[in-house]
Amino acid sequence: MQILIILGVVSVIIFIYIGTMYLNEKVAIPESCKEAYAEAQTCESCSRNGTSCNLKETMEFLKEVKL
Repeated sequence: MQILIILGVVSVIIFIYIGTMYLNEKVAIPESCKEAYAEAQTCESCSRNGTSCNLKETMEFLKEVKL
């Protein structure tokens, strides 16, 4: 009986997660957010040379760009 309760709770959590993802796809994105997203995708400070974002490297890169 306990296994059925656990299975039911897990099923409800999965259903809520999938439902939330589905509803999120239907929400319209404001233009200001689209612009900010596009700008973030072209940011080179974190994605340069295929490496992950490192705070120290990013700060050095930003210092170079300002100069």
